[in-house]
Amino acid sequence: MSENTIITIKRREQLCLITSGGISTLPPVMMIAFGDGGVDGDGNPIPPKFDADSLGNELGRYPLDSVAYPLDPAPRTTARYTATIPANDLVSASISEAALVDAAGELCAIKTMYVKRKDGGVTFTFTFDDEF
Repeated sequence: MSENTIITIKRREQLCLITSGGISTLPPVMMIAFGDGGVDGDGNPIPPKFDADSLGNELGRYPLDSVAYPLDPAPRTTARYTATIPANDLVSASISEAALVDAAGELCAIKTMYVKRKDGGVTFTFTFDDEF
């Protein structure tokens, strides 16, 4: 992962517990959240904080279109999630951050990036790789 992508502390705790038998289930990733608070005043991505539990400024959450494993058949150590912002949602938004969101509504991973401006009438499909 790059310095602009983190697995949240909450998700890291859950991964530790499920691996050690401390919990028996882990909520699956169900959505990608998008926001416009991921850059500084000069437009450079701000690395997410290790203990972040929210986006800088969340604008919306969208259900996953698909999940793929790009290294399939082996080793499956990356899950690739894709979500689409519909043509008439977040028009003129300057998207600069995204997060994987689990079924319990918790953020699992956060990525900041250079601004992607969302035009009206155009769908925006975003791919987020979760690497293990």
